[in-house]
Amino acid sequence: MKQQLQERQMELTMKINERNRIKRRLESAEQQLKEATATRDRLRAQLTKEQQDIAKLGKFSFSNLINNWTGKWDEKMEKEMAEAAEAELKYNEAEKTLIDLKAETDRLRKAYQNPDYQFIDEDWADFLKEKETWLRQHDTIASKTLQKIADERVTLRSMLREIDEARDAGHKAIRTIDAAIDKLNNAEGLSTWDTFLGGGMLVSALKYSEVNSSDDLIHRAQRALRHFETELMDIQNFATESFKVNQKDIFTFTDVFFDNIFSDWAVHSRITEAKGKLNGVLQDVRRVMDQLMRKKDEVNHHIEMLNQQEKEIIIS
Repeated sequence: MKQQLQERQMELTMKINERNRIKRRLESAEQQLKEATATRDRLRAQLTKEQQDIAKLGKFSFSNLINNWTGKWDEKMEKEMAEAAEAELKYNEAEKTLIDLKAETDRLRKAYQNPDYQFIDEDWADFLKEKETWLRQHDTIASKTLQKIADERVTLRSMLREIDEARDAGHKAIRTIDAAIDKLNNAEGLSTWDTFLGGGMLVSALKYSEVNSSDDLIHRAQRALRHFETELMDIQNFATESFKVNQKDIFTFTDVFFDNIFSDWAVHSRITEAKGKLNGVLQDVRRVMDQLMRKKDEVNHHIEMLNQQEKEIIIS
């Protein structure tokens, strides 16, 4: 009976932990979705304004005519187009983020509605009553110790699962960051040719093609990093250590490329800057991955000690 109670408790505890974990993630995703929607709407309004400013410059007016005579029209148009390009890049990134968050929220909501969790609280309450009755009838020092070991082992096994899930997310983040860095390396080589060696229109077109491809890869890296950080938050519920990736180096594509977008030198500098930031994030992720591996070794060692302790109590 004691063994059956322990197994039942482990089963219910694992289900409750999983249900609560999904609930925390869902609440976090819903809040992020709300904030991302507001950001997308704000950026859409900004993009519309910038597009209207360009349209105004294209219309006939005495002001535009005077600016054209004085040579200021081209200067103003270039400035407005650069601002519109910045607004468009930011808006596109916000749209991608919103799509990701909607999909994640839908997935979590479906997982939270799993029938296995429908009556889990009632099942736990019934189990506690059953266990209390048994303990009152069979309570001994040894049984208390064995129960304590069983409870601690459940917690440690839950932690192991969270660590493994975080490490899987970390490996994916590393792969996506590596891919983005490789693409930026290609863009940087073409940019060097275009900026300093007179690459011409073909090289310039190839350079911007690589830059645009980098945009998508950097977005994927951001998505992978958000997932990694979500997994790390779950581990904080078990561990006293802090597992965090430095947020200040997690940038958006538009942070790097919107300024002076028509200047070859500016684009070359931004590509180099982006590579530096991505490499910084990559080192940070690898540092946290090392921490997770050490923590996993500690947890496994602790479980082995509990198993040995349990064995000694049973044999004695």
